Amino acid sequence: MKFSHNQHFEYRIFDSLIDKNVSFALYRLPGDYTVNFIIQNSPRRHLLRRLSDLNTKKGFVIAPFHISEQSPIILIEPDITLKGEEIIFQFLDTNNIEGSLHNESNDYSPINSFDTYKDIYTKFHSAVNSNSFEKLVLSRTCNHENDESFSAGVSFDRACDKYPESFVYLCHTPETGTWLGSSPELLISGQGDNWKTVALAGTKNASSTTSEWDEKNRMEQEIVVNYMQLQLQKAKLPFIQSEPTNLQAGNIVHLKTEFSFKIPDLMKIGNLLELLHPSPAVCGFPKEEAFRFILENEGYDRQYYSGFLGCLDVDNKTDMYVNLRCTKVNKKSSLLFAGGGILPSSDLESEWEETENKMQTILSIIEETPLDL
Repeated sequence: MKFSHNQHFEYRIFDSLIDKNVSFALYRLPGDYTVNFIIQNSPRRHLLRRLSDLNTKKGFVIAPFHISEQSPIILIEPDITLKGEEIIFQFLDTNNIEGSLHNESNDYSPINSFDTYKDIYTKFHSAVNSNSFEKLVLSRTCNHENDESFSAGVSFDRACDKYPESFVYLCHTPETGTWLGSSPELLISGQGDNWKTVALAGTKNASSTTSEWDEKNRMEQEIVVNYMQLQLQKAKLPFIQSEPTNLQAGNIVHLKTEFSFKIPDLMKIGNLLELLHPSPAVCGFPKEEAFRFILENEGYDRQYYSGFLGCLDVDNKTDMYVNLRCTKVNKKSSLLFAGGGILPSSDLESEWEETENKMQTILSIIEETPLDL
């Protein structure tokens, strides 16, 4: 059972772990009340260069959109795994966790202005109109100055309350810095030989009075559905596909199609991740060409935004989510990320508004004053 709001203050203990530069992950799965905690005691982490390197590994994975020297795949080894607020707080209250001092910063210029976004949007839209791509995903950042009372731990707890059907997480490593998010998009989840993934795309406001999806959003989701079908077929994994349904995440609604399948060889999970990531939901199609276009033209390094993260074979279960509705935080500021799919039918103002709406998911939890202060 979820603790009441007077427990908010206790979550500030995770801010002290961040200050000590301790590698940890705190997360809560969609539709679940249980908070999970993984901490690594040893200073040595696995820094991986290929998704296939995740074969046979266990731990909390933080994978970037583009694997590079600056943004490797990080594996937090589960030296200690705890479930439930009471057990987690008791452990942290009774154990002195050692770490190392560090200075962190959000170290690149955000794409804040509409004019800057407009220039880059024009490049993306022209490329799609030239029939070079079926879809491109354009993202941007925004820097938010944190209030003095800001707490990453409290923000995590508030996100758990506010977004019960999302994957909510707070994680930190010396290599990645601190990331906080509430993602609606499953990448892969499973246990034994029962697995699933989703095609999630299309966006509209939850307050919209129109029940029907327009052609642009239906097409955007169909591109992701077709991609997932193709990738599962490449992996020789027979699947069952659901009908599209609406998935609400905060003030946003998406179209979701679920794929269920079996994995005969669990040692090849990294190979399957290479096939699925990045999907057209965060990249575009054709995949390789869109990926290169984004790296060359988007104008900033996404780092771990639109990558994926979650548990790999922890307690014999895997739950990986695309890193959306997220922010890279430090004490002074939060760097927000959001993106949208660009098709020939896209409109500049609508796409900008979509990114603004998506950023509200995180702003709504980091801007609030803690209830118990």
